[in-house]
Amino acid sequence: MRKRKIWMGTALLALGTFCPVSRGRTWTVGAPNTPCPNPDYTTITAAVNAASAGDVIQICPAVYPEQLTITIPLTLMGISELGVGGALIQPAQLQTVAALSSAAVITVVNTSNVTIQNVGIDAGNNNISGCGVALAGIYFHDASGTVDSVSISGTRLSDPTSCSKLFPGNGFGVEADEDANSAAPYSIAVWNSSIHDFSRNGILVMGLGETVDIENNTITGVGPSTGVNQFGIFLANGTVGKVVGNSISQGNCGAVDIPDCYNLRSEGVVLRAVGDGVLVDSNMISNVQAGVFVNGATHPHVTNNTVNNVDALSGIHLQGSVSGLYQGNRVFHVGPLTTDTSSDEEGCGVNDVSGTNSLANTIQGNLVNDAYCGVAYVSGDLPQGNIFRNTLYETLDSDFYPEAFPSPVRPGQPSPSAANQGQVLRRLRRVVE
Repeated sequence: MRKRKIWMGTALLALGTFCPVSRGRTWTVGAPNTPCPNPDYTTITAAVNAASAGDVIQICPAVYPEQLTITIPLTLMGISELGVGGALIQPAQLQTVAALSSAAVITVVNTSNVTIQNVGIDAGNNNISGCGVALAGIYFHDASGTVDSVSISGTRLSDPTSCSKLFPGNGFGVEADEDANSAAPYSIAVWNSSIHDFSRNGILVMGLGETVDIENNTITGVGPSTGVNQFGIFLANGTVGKVVGNSISQGNCGAVDIPDCYNLRSEGVVLRAVGDGVLVDSNMISNVQAGVFVNGATHPHVTNNTVNNVDALSGIHLQGSVSGLYQGNRVFHVGPLTTDTSSDEEGCGVNDVSGTNSLANTIQGNLVNDAYCGVAYVSGDLPQGNIFRNTLYETLDSDFYPEAFPSPVRPGQPSPSAANQGQVLRRLRRVVE
C-alpha cells in the first residue's frame, strides 16, 4: 500500500509540474518607476487576488514589500526587462498568518499546482522568536507545488536560542506539512534554488502524505555557532521521495568544544521516521557534524554522496529502526582523532549505533579517507567491498564495544593516561533527531 502511495505522489508531482490545470491568463506586475512597460498591476498581492486558477503572474524586477497567501493553482514567475532581473519579495514587517500560527513570505494552503519560479524571498524583516509561530520563506500547508530557481534568505529568529527544541525547531527556508488528520497526498518539488541565512532547516518536509523531489539546490548554513541545532534538509514523519544532487554546507565546531558541539550538531540531510524507500543520492555535503543522519527509516538508499570535513559525529550516522542500503559514498576527513571520538563512538565514515534497533543494513562500496574508523557496524549489518585510506580502524563491531570504541592512538604512540581518557567518557550518549 505504501508503494502505491509513493507512485501516486510522484505522478501527482509530475502532473503538477509539467501538466498543470489549463493555463489561463498571463498578468504582469511592475512596481512604479521600474523597467516594466504597461504592467497590469503594481503589486503582486493585487494580481494574486484577481487571478483565476491556472493564471501566470509575471513579476518585473523590483523590490516588493509584500506578504502573499496563495489558495488556488497559479504560477509566480520573475522575469527580466531590458537586461535587468531580480524580483525580490521582502515584506517590510512579516506578519503572522493567524489560522496557521505561521509567518511566511509566501504561504500556500489547501491547493495544488502552485509554481514559484525565479524570484528572491527575504524574510529578514521579522521579530519572530520562540517556537510558537513558525517562520519560513515559503510554507506549504495541505498543499502541493514547485519551487524552482528561487533564492530564500532571512528566515532566522531574532534570537535563535529562543527555540531550542530539536524537532521541528523554527526558522525554515521551505517548510511543508499537513493537518494531522489529512489523508490526501501532497507533492513538493524544490529545484535549483539557493537557501541561506536560516535558523533551523533549509528545507523541512513532514507528514505521511508528503512526497518530495529535492534536487540541485545549494543550501548554506553556519552550524553550531548559532547555539542551536541546524540542518540542511530534514524529512520526517512518513515523508517519502528523493534528495538528489544538492550542495549543502553547514559549519564546523570551531570555537565550540567537541562535547558541546556534539549536542549542537549541524547535519546535511536528516531522515527521521520517514516512509519507505527514500533516496539520498549524489549530494555534496561539507562542514558538518554528520553528513547524512538516519534515525528511523525503511529501505532508505543513501548512495553516491560525497561528505567531507566532518567533526563530532560521523560521515553517515545510523540509529533507530533502520534497514537500508549505503553504497558508493565517499567520505573524507572525519575527526578529530581524540578521545572524544572513542568515548562518543563517532569519527567514522559510516557509523551504525549499537543498541538502537538498527539492523540488516548493507554497507558496501564506500570509500573512507582520513577518519578514526571506516565503518562501525552492528552484528546484523552486511559491510563489504569498502575501501579505507588513512583510517586508524578500518571496521569496528559496535556491538563488541557497547560503551566506547578503542583508544584513538596510532601504533607506536603512548596511550593516553587513564585520567585523560576516563574524564571525557560520555558513555552510551545517543542523539535523537
